[in-house]
This record gives sequence, C-alpha cells and structure tokens, in this order.
Amino acid sequence: MNKTPFFSVITASFNSEKTIYKTLASLLNQTYTGFEYIIIDGNSNDSTLEIIKSFEGKFKEKNIVYKFISESDKGIYDAWNKGINLSAGEWISFVGSDDYYLPESLTIYDKAIKSLKADINYISSKIIIIDEKENELNTIGEKFVWKNFLKKMDIAQVGSFHKKELFEQIGTFSTNYKIVGDLDFYLRAKDVIKPSFLNLVTGKMMNNGVSNQINKALKEALIVRLKYGYQSRTNIYFNHFLSLIRCHGSRIKQKGVFIKLLLKI
Repeated sequence: MNKTPFFSVITASFNSEKTIYKTLASLLNQTYTGFEYIIIDGNSNDSTLEIIKSFEGKFKEKNIVYKFISESDKGIYDAWNKGINLSAGEWISFVGSDDYYLPESLTIYDKAIKSLKADINYISSKIIIIDEKENELNTIGEKFVWKNFLKKMDIAQVGSFHKKELFEQIGTFSTNYKIVGDLDFYLRAKDVIKPSFLNLVTGKMMNNGVSNQINKALKEALIVRLKYGYQSRTNIYFNHFLSLIRCHGSRIKQKGVFIKLLLKI
C-alpha cells in the first residue's frame, strides 16, 4: 500500500447515512490514487459506520490508504483536528459527508500543485452548490485574498488543499467555534498563508451543512472578527449588519442557499 501519500483527504461524519455513500464513492473512484482517505465519525447511531466499513476492502483493492475512527467529539473542527493528527500526506483537504469530488479532481490538483512555486502552501478552486435532489444552485469559490475575509469568506472549503506545514506553523482549527472555525484559521494565517487558485470546478457541496445557519454563523463570525480587530469595531459591526440584511434578503429569494453563497463556508 502507499506509505507516503501526497494528499490526505479528511471527512468528518455524524449520522450521515443518507449522503456519505456518495462521498466515499467519489474518493474511491478518483483516477488518482496517491492519497490516503481519513474518516472521523462522531460516534454515529445510524448506519453511517457500517457504510464506512463496507468501503474498507474496496480502497484496499485500489492500494489507497483508508483510515477511520468512530468516537464522540466536540464538533466538526475537533474531528478535522483528529484527522490532521492522523494524516501522513503533504497536502490536506476536507470533504463533508454530504459533499463529493468530481472524478478527476485529485489528478487536477496533483498536476497543479506540482507546478506551483515552492512557497505556495494553500490552493483552492470552485465548487458547485447543490440541493438534496442534486439540482445545481450556484457556483462558489474565488481566489484567496486575505483582506476579503475581513468582510466575508469567499473561498470554497471543499475545494481547498492546505500544505501540512501550514498547520504546523499556525496551529489547527479552534474548537471554540461550531461553524466558523475555518474563518478563525484563515484570519490567523494572515502573515503565513501563500495562496494559489484553480479556476475550475472540482466538486459539489450540498446546501444543508452546519454553515447553513445564518444567525449562528454570522454571530460567530462577528465574535472572530472582533477578537482579531483587524478593522475598527465600527466597520466590523457595519459589515455584520450588512451581511444580515443581505442574507435574509437572499433567503426569501433563494429558499435557503443564502449562507453558502454569502459566507462561502
């Protein structure tokens, strides 16, 4: 089996029996195999773990390292941190248990990363937002620009790879947050992160994750931005209330897709 994977792909799951099969299959069916797949399950009480176990032999047949644990955790960022600690790859990505990669995504990332300058430690792409019937709602994901995070997140987390040394430099995700721990991470990365961008769609993300909770997400984002104080409190609160107005307006028009499109978490 691969002993030194180039990529580590991490999925956090909890009671995901309705969606996780497609997530696992999207990794199994990658044409690229130089990766390990790590699933951190939060002690699910449905059939999620059985589905995860059913893929073990299939990944082994393709010589892909497949790791999973199932135990109680403190939420998605605690699960991601566990995955990081278990990882052996040079680059790390996070895929939700209701999201999935397109078949050639890892091949595309492999070629792109190996052509980058040596100091690049983060790369993202575009992702299509879908509903439960897999209707395509919108496409998100823009080039990482740190100052944009002072107002909103405009990257697609599903379509992002982080060089492992980035976590070694600034630490892992804070478990103080339930929804915007990644926002906190990228704000902390201000002086360290060196990004690149793939102007391609590499996966699909379902519009029903934890970040699809407008008031909680914006409240946590406000707390994070106030903590770092990269803007005046007046500007931070102004942007917060502007986001509230935009999100609630979008909710009426787009039937729930608002938070994914505006916060891009």
